[in-house]
Amino acid sequence: MNKIVIYITALTFTLAAEAQSYDKWKVYQNRKEIFSSDNKKETNDEKKIVLLNRLLEGPGFFIIEFTPAAEQSEWIRTIAFLDSSDHNIREYKNTLFLNIHNSEIAGIMEGQQKVKVYSWAVPKDPALAATVRVRRILLCTLYTR
Repeated sequence: MNKIVIYITALTFTLAAEAQSYDKWKVYQNRKEIFSSDNKKETNDEKKIVLLNRLLEGPGFFIIEFTPAAEQSEWIRTIAFLDSSDHNIREYKNTLFLNIHNSEIAGIMEGQQKVKVYSWAVPKDPALAATVRVRRILLCTLYTR
């Protein structure tokens, strides 16, 4: 009887550990999913995405869809494009779904060998925001060819 209780307890803990949810994001270009990931495991991988110049010159959109693990209605989510020396190129605040034209991505990539796309969230309450340590999440690194 004790063995059955131990097995059921172990199974319950295993299922609870697997059921955790994580932040997820997907990247699309011209309606085609080109990348998807989550922050289940921190890696040193730069999550490389190569964008073709001929596609950036044509019509279409570059889309980043961010899905947080828990609802963040009291938080401001930012998606930012930074160059290789971590200088801010462009920043979009209060968004989980970023839809920008290919020509705008071409403008962001102009003169850059690589551009890192980060996301972070801060509380809407300024007093609380002053006490929170912000951790940015590397969504992907963009290269052009």
